[in-house]
Amino acid sequence: MIDPYSGWTKQFVVELPGSVQLGGVPGGKPLLMIGSLFYMGDKCLGENSIDRPCVEEAYNRARTAADRYGLELGVDLIIPDKALVEQVLDTIDLLEPPIFLDIPDEKARPQAYRLIGEKGLGSLIVANGIDPYTSREELNLIREAGIASAILLLFDPRNPTGSLKPHDRLKLLTEKLKPMAREAGFKNLLADAIVLDPASIALSGETIYLVKKHVGMPSGCAPANSIGIISKKKHGVQTYYSVNAATIAYLRTMGADYIMYGPIKRLEALGEAAATIDSLLAYSLLQKGVRIPRKHPLRKYWKQIQRIFTTQNK
Repeated sequence: MIDPYSGWTKQFVVELPGSVQLGGVPGGKPLLMIGSLFYMGDKCLGENSIDRPCVEEAYNRARTAADRYGLELGVDLIIPDKALVEQVLDTIDLLEPPIFLDIPDEKARPQAYRLIGEKGLGSLIVANGIDPYTSREELNLIREAGIASAILLLFDPRNPTGSLKPHDRLKLLTEKLKPMAREAGFKNLLADAIVLDPASIALSGETIYLVKKHVGMPSGCAPANSIGIISKKKHGVQTYYSVNAATIAYLRTMGADYIMYGPIKRLEALGEAAATIDSLLAYSLLQKGVRIPRKHPLRKYWKQIQRIFTTQNK
């Protein structure tokens, strides 16, 4: 049988908050689709306030889609401003883990991590993320908040063009980021092959493949950073679906265990593409004797497709 992942090192599986298992050979476990809340332009985000009913509706719609297709769902919870730290954290009761805490504003991070510790929320959180210049102070704050899982950002912000090549990113992971995170006490580590623009998705895919092959660490990226701005209204529904679906399929076959797909509500549109590629990968594994879990697109989604096929051909 053909095995596109032969020669890979041992694949590690980590357990994220919410008992979500991530890692292994592509297709063996459901793809983790991570949708964002409180991104720029999010209708749930006001100038100085958050619309809780809006958050609840958006999340529940994504949750329903994930359950329908057999996918795992995560939330990229963005804290866009220091003034909104407490309000954003107060929405966690509307969500299910894993919750990837994304804090672009460095000034907001100490306050956020301290509040997480005070509220006892650390066991629900994945720190997103740690780069080569994350300070010892910040690492201590994350750990003291009770957060044991973190994303390692395979990119040097001080040397953008010099840190895009896949082999350079692999070196950054093994020589800098992984030792730094282990020394800081993190247990569950994920690699993020940072996406900068549409073309760099190819380099991110190659990076994911190398990380999986040589390190065996659960990996993924956020193609939404570059293609998430595609508007159905401006560019047409066909372009929107085609580009996103093809990107998900490419990254998954390259080894991605998780994909940050953009606004959380978009899972209703993109879940079927993710479930299809996962089902096909899992079916190949099934022929090799690999056990596929009950919660998986092959069991929940593809089974329905197969039933439709057999019914129509009777």
